[in-house]
Amino acid sequence: MMVLKSLGLILIYLAISYFQIRQLIKDKMKREIWIYSIIMLVVTGITIAMIYKIPIPNPLNLIAFILKPLTKIISL
Repeated sequence: MMVLKSLGLILIYLAISYFQIRQLIKDKMKREIWIYSIIMLVVTGITIAMIYKIPIPNPLNLIAFILKPLTKIISL
């Protein structure tokens, strides 16, 4: 069942990308095509991970980990 959800999701993203990238090619926006493709791949990967209930780390935890020592230094 999850495989069908994943395939359906990929087909939806491919359909959306088809129209978006077609317009970007028409406007000769090569850099935007690369950026759009990378972002869509990341979003697709995260969404598939959510379908399979794979835990996705919260980016705020990394930021808090980095800033915690800095707050101790500043508060001295």
